Amino acid sequence: MNTDARPTTNASGQQLLRLGMDTRLLVVTLFLMALGLSVVLSSSSFFAGGKFGDQFALMRNHAARCVVALVVMFLASRVDYRVYRRAAPMLLLAGVLLMVGVFVFGVTIRDTRRWYLVPLIHTTLQPSEIARLALVFFLAFWATRTGRDFRSFRRGFVPAAAAVAVVAGVIAMMPNFGTAVATIAISLVMMFVAGARILHLAAFVGAGAALMAVEVARHDYVRQRIVTFLGMGGDAATGLNWQVQQSLIALGSGGVFGVGFGDSEQKLNWLPDAYTDFIFSIVGEEGGLIFTLLVSGAFLALTLRAFKISYQCSDRFGQLLGVGISASVFVYATLNMFVATGLFPVTGLPLPFLSYGGSALVVNAFAVGVLLNLSRYRPKETRPVRGKWNLMAPLGLRLAREGRPQ
Repeated sequence: MNTDARPTTNASGQQLLRLGMDTRLLVVTLFLMALGLSVVLSSSSFFAGGKFGDQFALMRNHAARCVVALVVMFLASRVDYRVYRRAAPMLLLAGVLLMVGVFVFGVTIRDTRRWYLVPLIHTTLQPSEIARLALVFFLAFWATRTGRDFRSFRRGFVPAAAAVAVVAGVIAMMPNFGTAVATIAISLVMMFVAGARILHLAAFVGAGAALMAVEVARHDYVRQRIVTFLGMGGDAATGLNWQVQQSLIALGSGGVFGVGFGDSEQKLNWLPDAYTDFIFSIVGEEGGLIFTLLVSGAFLALTLRAFKISYQCSDRFGQLLGVGISASVFVYATLNMFVATGLFPVTGLPLPFLSYGGSALVVNAFAVGVLLNLSRYRPKETRPVRGKWNLMAPLGLRLAREGRPQ
């Protein structure tokens, strides 16, 4: 471990102002959470008023979860990220066991069994979100442990691919194909950056695609979504493509400047899941093109900032962990926005930090907290430098080719 990897201390006053961590990453995250709170209020008010007799019911729940998420993010930012290196295998095992337990102890919502019911706090827990992040920790741990051998098919790649297959496979069995696809995409990014051979990755993708095709064939609703997305069946009248049709209407109705906060018409029972999976459509309707670009830009800024923190990290585990976390946020945000704009089949993935929910919000906040801790352990000489940064720098993290010592 690099001896320069220690929290940076500044003069009194500056330390308090800068919090000893990357403030830009923190500000972008807080902006997204604040915007999400306001849009959840707007998009859920009609539904909450009709179901609970209180239009603020869901907003209060979301606000309470945001407070929990902020506390979790702060605590994670104070824990040395290197403790997760030893704990990674156990975290992965715990995540898989939690997912398997859902088939016995979980509750069924919308014909899928993905959640635990937590009666004491009247909420649900989605273990696939925990397992997805645990897999990121494990892949960073395994690639660091194997070093140059990660390029070896038997000694390095197969154990990593097996971990990905187990996590994604259990998620798909729930069934939750959207999260399974996102998990595989995040893992591919990490394994590529870690130095895996392209041939190995291609073989893994091919095998995964074949198995996924078999699973899709077994579930009518997934098959219908894909067929509808490809334009081979379904329209607004039959309901097969209702959500996407109403989402596009919402985005189109917003124009450039939007119809104004709280004035959405699509949330009036036209657009299903307006405050969860399709909250980006409400952002576009009420805030217009300007706010959709602002949100997209915020996610891009968060991703690039996270990549830069990863690139400047002093050890391989921290670098790969940062890449995995930033890829998680980027993949989820991209797939959600693609679904809302009709560029990807409906998946049910939330928009990080904006969508109403508990498990995804808290897990993503914890992940950003880890990133903030990573930023505290950058070598001193990298922090004050404000020179140009190469956008393709994350590709330089394919360190297994050189076998950089730890």
